[in-house]
Amino acid sequence: MLKLNKDKLKRRVVQALELPKDVVLGMAQVTVTGDEEVAVSNHKGLLEYSSGFVRLGTILGGLKIFGTNLILREITAEVVIISGKIDKIFWEEK
Repeated sequence: MLKLNKDKLKRRVVQALELPKDVVLGMAQVTVTGDEEVAVSNHKGLLEYSSGFVRLGTILGGLKIFGTNLILREITAEVVIISGKIDKIFWEEK
């Protein structure tokens, strides 16, 4: 019998049942509004912050957001909202 680790099994069940990945697997959900705002749900905390760079922890690794005049408009256990001129967003591998 093929042995699957827990994570692979969860992913297969989520896919088979068409469940929302962000809710069941705890994956971050990133919503970008133009080049002015980024909202990140299911984050694992603020790792770095400056007016030109924000790095958040997620279950998949770090999420880096680059821009100018960045401000943390809201930060709670559930969501981080970053405003300013967003230039680039990318994932760091775990």
